[in-house]
Amino acid sequence: QALGLLVDRALFERELLSAAGDVPPVALGVFKATRFGSFICQLNLYGFHKVSTLPGDNAKKPPYSAGPLLQFSSPCFRRDRPDLLLHIRRLTKANRQRLAAGLEPRSRRPSRFQQ
Repeated sequence: QALGLLVDRALFERELLSAAGDVPPVALGVFKATRFGSFICQLNLYGFHKVSTLPGDNAKKPPYSAGPLLQFSSPCFRRDRPDLLLHIRRLTKANRQRLAAGLEPRSRRPSRFQQ
């Protein structure tokens, strides 16, 4: 059962975060981040955490992978459970305070990709 996502950093940077401006047309506007570190910070703000790997875990990586795979998980990001995606919210300071007070955190309107 899938509990997160795998990211091939080299492939991700080349195809979605190209700093040179030669991002494929399909990737335009998908991510505002232009640095991989910024993308990771965004994952963390949305409740994803890096899963530590043991030696040999990348042995079964796909043939198209350019480098080691990084794994990130969130209890609300699971295969065959799209209903859980509604619980993924940006964990800003204000939203953390609202959660601590037992209130519902605020979120933005769904993007064009979520509609």
